[in-house]
Amino acid sequence: MRELSLETSRKTELVDITLQVRDALQDERGSAAIVFVPHTTAGVMLQADSGLAVAQDVESALGRIVDESWPWKHTEEEGDRNPWSHVRAALTATSVTIPLRDGQLALGNLQTIYFCEFDGPRSRSVYVSVI
Repeated sequence: MRELSLETSRKTELVDITLQVRDALQDERGSAAIVFVPHTTAGVMLQADSGLAVAQDVESALGRIVDESWPWKHTEEEGDRNPWSHVRAALTATSVTIPLRDGQLALGNLQTIYFCEFDGPRSRSVYVSVI
């Protein structure tokens, strides 16, 4: 297993980690890569290349779908400061499995691997394993 370290800069931010995952897979052999996020207020997703502004649209959409100003039981009963970040993370994935072809990620032409931050800025980890 390889660990990637990230520094996010905004509360909600999609970070393209495709190249870092590719680098972590160098000299590895197997049939698939698993990209896992060990955080409850972050996620991972496959989506269109960042050059298409999809990341910004996803960030905006998640902000509209899960509004921070709602009355949250999590805040009222436990005093937690970030209940919306848990809900946003629940709308993404904790891990993705990507097939490997000749040791390389078998992503589609426009597919990008995004780390999804919902409680930043923070230092984060992403684990990459080969099976």
